[in-house]
Amino acid sequence: MLQTKMIDGLLLRDMVLAGAAMLDKNRESVDALNVFPVPDGDTGTNMSLTMASA
Repeated sequence: MLQTKMIDGLLLRDMVLAGAAMLDKNRESVDALNVFPVPDGDTGTNMSLTMASA
């Protein structure tokens, strides 16, 4: 595994974009986890939409 000693702006951007892509890919799984406080089943969708708009 690559060891990084410093995170610059480009790496941070890439990390955030990769995280947003993984969240979007797995939003249905996150929706299924949503049981508290209200089991409305849209937490993954809401998180994905928030990251996409940021």
